[in-house]
Amino acid sequence: MYRLLPTEEDAREEDRTASGSNFDPESSTPRRPLQSMAQKFKSIAPSFLYLGGGGSNSSSSAPSTSSWRPWSTPSGAKNNSSRSRRRTNSNTSGRTNRTQQQQHHNHGRFGYQPPVKKKVEYKLDRLFLKRISRLFEILFSKQSKVPWLYIGMTLFCCLNEGIFYFVGTIPSRYYKVLGDKDSAAFFRLLVVSLLTVFLAGFGKSVIFLMGSLLSLEARRSLTLYFHRIYIQPKLFYRILTMHDEEIDNPDQRITQDIDKLAEAMRKMVEDLIISPLSIAFYTWQCWQMAGYIGPLCIYGYFIFSAVTSRLLINPIVDAIFFKESAEGYFRFLHVRFRQFTESITFSRGESEAKTAADDSLENLLCSQLIVIYKELPLKFLQQSVSYFGSILSYVIIAIPIFLGHYDGLPASDLSAIISKTSFVSMYLTYQFSQIIKCGTEFSDLAGYTSRLGQLMEALDMLNTEMENIAIDYPHEESLSMDSSIRFENVTFSTPAGEVIISGFTHRFEAGVNTVIVGPNGSGKTSILRVMGGLWPVSKGQVILPHQYRKDVIFLPQTPYMTYGTLREQLVYPHRELASSITDADILRVLKLVRLEHLVETVEDFDQVYTLDWNKMLSPGEQQKLAFARLFYVKPIFAVLDESTCSMDITSEKEMFRQCRLLNITCITVCHQASLEKYHQQRIALDGHGGWSCSEIASPRPRSQSFGGSGSGAASALTMMADDVEIDTLGGAVDDSE
Repeated sequence: MYRLLPTEEDAREEDRTASGSNFDPESSTPRRPLQSMAQKFKSIAPSFLYLGGGGSNSSSSAPSTSSWRPWSTPSGAKNNSSRSRRRTNSNTSGRTNRTQQQQHHNHGRFGYQPPVKKKVEYKLDRLFLKRISRLFEILFSKQSKVPWLYIGMTLFCCLNEGIFYFVGTIPSRYYKVLGDKDSAAFFRLLVVSLLTVFLAGFGKSVIFLMGSLLSLEARRSLTLYFHRIYIQPKLFYRILTMHDEEIDNPDQRITQDIDKLAEAMRKMVEDLIISPLSIAFYTWQCWQMAGYIGPLCIYGYFIFSAVTSRLLINPIVDAIFFKESAEGYFRFLHVRFRQFTESITFSRGESEAKTAADDSLENLLCSQLIVIYKELPLKFLQQSVSYFGSILSYVIIAIPIFLGHYDGLPASDLSAIISKTSFVSMYLTYQFSQIIKCGTEFSDLAGYTSRLGQLMEALDMLNTEMENIAIDYPHEESLSMDSSIRFENVTFSTPAGEVIISGFTHRFEAGVNTVIVGPNGSGKTSILRVMGGLWPVSKGQVILPHQYRKDVIFLPQTPYMTYGTLREQLVYPHRELASSITDADILRVLKLVRLEHLVETVEDFDQVYTLDWNKMLSPGEQQKLAFARLFYVKPIFAVLDESTCSMDITSEKEMFRQCRLLNITCITVCHQASLEKYHQQRIALDGHGGWSCSEIASPRPRSQSFGGSGSGAASALTMMADDVEIDTLGGAVDDSE
């Protein structure tokens, strides 16, 4: 979850608790920690990059310093951190307070910022080696094709390296034949050189192809692995709602960071895959031609460059980590614009949305500029190493020439030796410079590795925590053979530790509809989270039906509309059952929820719609479609979290009527008193941890069969409900409401 931006009062309190450098005692207006970053961006960024062209008088284009919204808060404000955590978790549990409402009034829906993080440095250390070795274990597993692609790429690189050595020595042969004025040898050499250059180009293309396939397979292997450990029952929910202070944007890490890591690996592998063999071979060649002094000069030059490069990479890793975080929040903001576009328009909030987007962009550009400036010294070193290598090669060959080692050789032979020695020395220097040049890719790789490793460690920690929870989704010892859900002296809290309900004891029996009511933030939805295993209990026991997954179905207020066909929508989340649901079944359940018109809308039950179903259906129709899923499965219990709030009264009544006819027991969270007439029990929460249970007087008889078989849906059963005669499929004969 994301924390709302603080109010001005919160901002002043944060600045008072932060370091003294963030507060100006002579001014009543506190200085936000990243205002200096905003000012720095204005001063260091080129004017065409700054919003509004850098004009100080343009309030609409360039936000003023007072409107700057930083994406981090003072790490030293411990009290503020805990308060922010409580606000985040209370918002997760459905709680609201005046501070949040005031924040919403001041900043709208869009003024979000990343959660509070401790200042952590990301660099090349033992932790980095541990993380990247774990990623390599995934890439080089038996299920992955990466090892075979790597072997194939190595073989092609070795073959191409031999061809390239021949290409590199061709100039020395030209010096020889031209110096000897041998025309026949010249034309023979011309044909051979053209063929060799063609083979070298073909080899480079094959290496690029193999590298691209390697990158794709690496992304596939890593993404599938993260899907497996990330999208799991409960873990998926907890990492997104309870672990946001350390893990920002898991979706970005999986969808973008893995791709960028795979691409960085491809570039490094293409350049360095056979560097050890090449360096060894050209070192021997250089020793043969120039003596020990040649390799000694090149190795000393490389050691100096490598040490300097190592010192310059560490700051880049840290900057890239936070640049990617800013990228994630900028993307998240635009995703929310798309999600709430109608709300923005109705609220006339375009100006506020633009301000929030401009602020986020300004922060992102500042992060990118920091990366650029930190990469500048490394780029300077790389280019210097590359160009100085050509000069060093002539220094190396000059030493034996001036020492008289080649005295007496003809001019043509000496020219050939100079050309070949120069090539060998330059190529050996080039191999070392490639290692230095890969410093940029390696710093990117280190940044992405830190983000992915951090996500893996968080998932491992949550997995360990969940293994230690006594009541979970559900364990064998917490299952009951009868059709009931029992809470026995259960106490549970928010993730921040605030007790919501204490000593809750109740038995939800099949056939007895129960409504849960209470003020906002009293814990109504929290009971459902505990029932569903999303939240652990701190005390007591929750006993669930033996066939829990089949007998208990949850319907949230906003149902999830998957992409695909209407048939797949109805069997969600069991897509494998799509082939078993017949057209007659689809028509029957659509008729039960009064969505027969979808038959004309979709034309074909198996037609895949790329258009989002959320746009095709109104909120009320989406809730009806969720009930259609429920009526197809026909469980014993339906847990409804305001699942009819977007329906009209007639449709709402029809949903509960069909639940009764299908022997589906409803456990309903609601705010409307009008829903109580469909229930027999009421659980009232007082908002202070207390609760009470009472019977709801109802004149109508209730069905005595609660097997969940759904036989009532096909019979012509009639009964009296609210003094109105109702037929099973025909609806109300006389709708008194």
